[in-house]
Amino acid sequence: MDHHLFASKIKNLTLLYVEDDAEIQGYLAEFLRRYTSNLHLAQSAEIGQELYEKINPDIILLDINLPGKSGIDFARELRLSDHDTRIIISTAYTDKEFLLTAVELELTRYLVKPVTSTELMEALSKAADEYKDRTLLVETEIDLGAGFCYEMVRKELIYEDEIVHLRRKEMQLLEFFIANVGKTLSYEALQYEVWPESVMSKDALRAQIRNLRKKSHSELIKNIAAIGYKLYEKEKR
Repeated sequence: MDHHLFASKIKNLTLLYVEDDAEIQGYLAEFLRRYTSNLHLAQSAEIGQELYEKINPDIILLDINLPGKSGIDFARELRLSDHDTRIIISTAYTDKEFLLTAVELELTRYLVKPVTSTELMEALSKAADEYKDRTLLVETEIDLGAGFCYEMVRKELIYEDEIVHLRRKEMQLLEFFIANVGKTLSYEALQYEVWPESVMSKDALRAQIRNLRKKSHSELIKNIAAIGYKLYEKEKR
């Protein structure tokens, strides 16, 4: 594979690499850092999930056999609410049952250990292409009023050319409002779409709404009495 082409594909993407074998992770991480500075490492699914919430990775390279929660469980939980992040699994399995799981979890590719640098480059190149194809399907910049906008491709809230950090759930909540602009969203709809894996109380939902308002402006999300919430809409002329 052309190394310059590969570098151009992944240099602006954020990668999360979850692997508990320090020697394997160190070797592949050293290789990947030749092409990108946006590489984050975790040694367990639990640490990986914490990083996932903070950095909003575009691609996850994920080992199956992790201590505690498995890589499959991590991927399955992620897919409850995120179908855009590309996932590459590294595994020792090649049986049909695992292949069915790979389809179910919308994996870009599974790599059988030991993974060569060529195989890794090909898998990441494919993941980068898939990520680009998915993000081109959406409008890229959403005007949120008061000088704020949301960049859909990079998944960034921006104010006067400065990035405002959003946690993963805040980002998912905002994107759900954007996807339903003009609609009043009930508490139940927000609970089901953004927190399908857990029970989210109304107080916890209100806290997330307050956080988004604090990070943007007070009119970003309006209360609709006894029903739910509605996203700011730019006035049509």
